[in-house]
Amino acid sequence: MELHVVNTEGIPEGCVLSVRAGATRRQAPVEADRPFRFPTAAAEAVPFKVDVLEPVATARLIFRPGEEQRTDCQYTIPLEAAASSGQELPSDMNVTIAIAPADGAGGEDGADNASKTGASTSAAGSSSTTSKLGQANAAREYLDKHNLVEFTQLLIQSVIKEQPDRPYSFLAKQFYFPEPEPRT
Repeated sequence: MELHVVNTEGIPEGCVLSVRAGATRRQAPVEADRPFRFPTAAAEAVPFKVDVLEPVATARLIFRPGEEQRTDCQYTIPLEAAASSGQELPSDMNVTIAIAPADGAGGEDGADNASKTGASTSAAGSSSTTSKLGQANAAREYLDKHNLVEFTQLLIQSVIKEQPDRPYSFLAKQFYFPEPEPRT
């Protein structure tokens, strides 16, 4: 079964649409332009439930290459209050997760994972292309505004030049410098 969100009204920006059809749940940002795919027929999608979720905290984790195959990985990720959250939240929120390869290492391929998250891997037409171009332009503007491309290039150049024994720690230290304060 494939479910398309045709229209939404009154849902605050940044919310997540969560749809459960039978025992399967799919989630995506409300403004996403992708179908939700379920492994069951519509008649078997009982119960059917739609939830709108608002993020209260967020964090990002970028795996170092090769770590996704380790069986002993555990991360404690500090969470930051989401900008859209009007709630007063504790400042020391975190979540600890353990990562391990799925059983049957080759069992889930990229196409399988895309369908589980509701992502579409097929061509979606010109509106999808226009949307992707808009997202790419917005990303480029953001990167340029904050000089992130140049900063990242300088980081990589410094790693290549220094060739530290622990390159990830070396890179992490580059982020600990305080923000410069204006001269008085």
